[in-house]
Amino acid sequence: MNRFEDVSDYVTALVDRVQGQWFPELARARLKVLFDTKRRKSRGNWVLARIQRTNEVLRHLTKEEARSEVGYDYILYLDKAVWEAVDEKDRIRIVRHELRHCFYDIETTTTPYKLVGHDVEDFLMEIELNKDDPRWRERCAAVASSLYDTDGPVPDEED
Repeated sequence: MNRFEDVSDYVTALVDRVQGQWFPELARARLKVLFDTKRRKSRGNWVLARIQRTNEVLRHLTKEEARSEVGYDYILYLDKAVWEAVDEKDRIRIVRHELRHCFYDIETTTTPYKLVGHDVEDFLMEIELNKDDPRWRERCAAVASSLYDTDGPVPDEED
């Protein structure tokens, strides 16, 4: 069984909506969105989602699917079990948080899409946007813990 699954059109549309609404600088960025069916932790925290910048090989292999001569710029991985267990507001928060890692470098002519780390534990803009529910991530992590309640070790993901 493959660890990764394609997402539904609904998930793709939601990601596109978040990208268009909050990230105009990424309007031309091509994202491939996948479900990850493997439970993961990083630094002791559940990984709800992660984003990866594609390399030359991935861009080449995804040209046809992306309907582009250069393929996808990023791959967004969503924890499938958590995604299905949280509500739409938290789904938007998860996607928005991951897209904050994306950076469009206008001074680069080759591959302008980069990744950046957090300003603090989160992104300052996300803290402001989530001031109505600042503990949303803890709630989602609790969902992950309840879904993955087990005695076995959980692989720690590389950052």
